[in-house]
Amino acid sequence: MIRLAILVLLVATPGLAAEPAPIPRDALAKADYVKGRAAFQSRCSACHTLAEGSADLAGPALYGMFSRVAGTKPDFDFSRVLQKAGFIWTPERLAAWLADPKGYLPGNLMLIPEAVPERDRLNMISFMMVEAGAADWPRPEIVNVNAAVDTSKPYAERFPSFWNHMMFNTVRYAWERPGRPEYVVDVYYNENGSVSSNQKGVEGFWHIAEGGRGPAMFCYALQGLSVEPGVVVECVPVAAMSIPRFNERLWQSKGYQGQVVHGGILPGRP
Repeated sequence: MIRLAILVLLVATPGLAAEPAPIPRDALAKADYVKGRAAFQSRCSACHTLAEGSADLAGPALYGMFSRVAGTKPDFDFSRVLQKAGFIWTPERLAAWLADPKGYLPGNLMLIPEAVPERDRLNMISFMMVEAGAADWPRPEIVNVNAAVDTSKPYAERFPSFWNHMMFNTVRYAWERPGRPEYVVDVYYNENGSVSSNQKGVEGFWHIAEGGRGPAMFCYALQGLSVEPGVVVECVPVAAMSIPRFNERLWQSKGYQGQVVHGGILPGRP
């Protein structure tokens, strides 16, 4: 009945491509969860979150996406073409999108429209279904993903992509405040775990949290900001901060009392 309803919707939507060929449920259930997680973290986690109740970043949070019509998640500013797409997200639709993000719906605003290789797509979609609450199979029991990591080695050796990206470039935060000018600050994450800034009084610290079944997390705290409440404390996957891409607005989150906080990375430092 669900697929019938989707078919009726597609027929009624001019210019929309037909539903792609079905992906067998057993293929999704038997896909490699760990490989799918690695693919999502390296390709998608800079812009999207999956956990229930998690925030929008540069792209929308994806929990519950498989029961939504594309472009309809509340409180996110989708491109006009996605708002008019008219289809419900299915594993098949997502596979077609990931194969050609720019061509599937021309005019969408995806910041990093890189195709996901075919070898990774099934595993990644299966992982996303589990984490987004759409799978009818259990989350697999997996060993501690950090168990084999030698934590005695310095961060520069354990996370070289993260280290080279974050220790030598500039992170820019910008707060959009209702009825007030935008507040912008550049910060520099330093090798000794401190955080400095281009503004007097803005400082902080950072570290990497490891352990358990989840991924290593980059956690930081900033204080002395000239924007309420004056502090920021956040943790994001290390993988999300390891992708060598530069843009003033790579991610977005909700701030204090209606503020919208943008984050991006600029090449080099003063």
